[in-house]
Amino acid sequence: MGPSGRRQPGAWERLWLFFAANILFAGGLFSHAFLYNFYLDDLGLGESVMGLAAAALTAGGLVALVPAGVLVDRRGTRFVYGSAAVAAAVGLAVGGFVESPWAIYGAAGLAGAGATSWRVASGPILMRLAPPAIRPRAFSWNVALLLASGAGWTAASGFLPGWLEAILPVSPGSGIRWSLVLGAAGTGLGGFVYLLIPHTPDVPAATHRPEPALRRGFSLRALALPPVLTASVGLVLVWMMGSALVLPFFNLYFLRIHGLGVDRIGLLLGAAQAAAALAVFGSGLLAERLGLHRTLRYWMVIFPPALWALAGVGALLPAGALFLLLSLVPPATNPLIDQALLEEADPARRGTVSSWRNGATELAGLIGASAGGVLLEAATFGVLFGVAGGVALVGALGLGRVLRRLRVEAGS
Repeated sequence: MGPSGRRQPGAWERLWLFFAANILFAGGLFSHAFLYNFYLDDLGLGESVMGLAAAALTAGGLVALVPAGVLVDRRGTRFVYGSAAVAAAVGLAVGGFVESPWAIYGAAGLAGAGATSWRVASGPILMRLAPPAIRPRAFSWNVALLLASGAGWTAASGFLPGWLEAILPVSPGSGIRWSLVLGAAGTGLGGFVYLLIPHTPDVPAATHRPEPALRRGFSLRALALPPVLTASVGLVLVWMMGSALVLPFFNLYFLRIHGLGVDRIGLLLGAAQAAAALAVFGSGLLAERLGLHRTLRYWMVIFPPALWALAGVGALLPAGALFLLLSLVPPATNPLIDQALLEEADPARRGTVSSWRNGATELAGLIGASAGGVLLEAATFGVLFGVAGGVALVGALGLGRVLRRLRVEAGS
């Protein structure tokens, strides 16, 4: 019972509200990702504007990374999540109305800042809402639900413009614009739902070494992490670069090497996303039974040999099976890595740690995609898969060793 005599919601009730908020928040982002190039094409804008709009979305996120982490630590997750929902919703909605390139880039940057702030806040929120006994499921199921709902949002976004033009008094051709606005409204509603969750005090990490209290003022020193956590974030970047080198090019692989049509490639990629959602659900349960770190090691050890095997197969069936297996690993390891880092961080620094961890994700994507394209242009898919497997192996071995050291230091 709470102070007012009313029953307070349990951990799972709060978590399901948080999952619902995240699904709504992500709806606008998935809708934007699918529809926005069609909107720009309807305006008669070329591929260069489309590419720069996507870059502006990423740039806005990079700019927001550090401030979001500092604000989580200083002002709390409710402030950051609510602000992120407002920024993302406004950016996404405005992006559906502006027509000049610079206004498009500005709206995309604002939406990107909101989306990244949301991701930075999500880890510390889960640490607060989920007791240690159910934390692996909470982290993994959050990702799994986002994957599964993302497939639904993307599919619905394909039909929504036509439905709106058929049932509402909107002008022909404006269905995409109003679909973008509806998606933005969903993002804003996600922020409102999160603010409805009863506030609970921070759940302290099971084992950590408290750090000196942070000063209220801002300083670059406040952004620094302990050396072992810094090394962990660096190795997360290396690990994630292994997948970032290859994931953008699997569609070309099946087109050029196996001669699949675009429709069949789309079905294969959709099946991989659905399988990944199921795998992440199971991964959370497995982590509760086997332990977080052991489950993480099992997932990471799969990726390099599977990539090397893909480099050597010539038939479509084993190639498809290996691709599906590879598609499970990054989504399954991401929540486990988040939990592992945040559990070993001082509760007062979780926002900062989340910023660095999300920065590693963004940087790995930027470096990996560009380097993978250059390597593929100069060599073959076999070489690309071989190099990416080697990078992933270095990251997996290094990250496993550093995380073990973190646990030893925390327990000493």
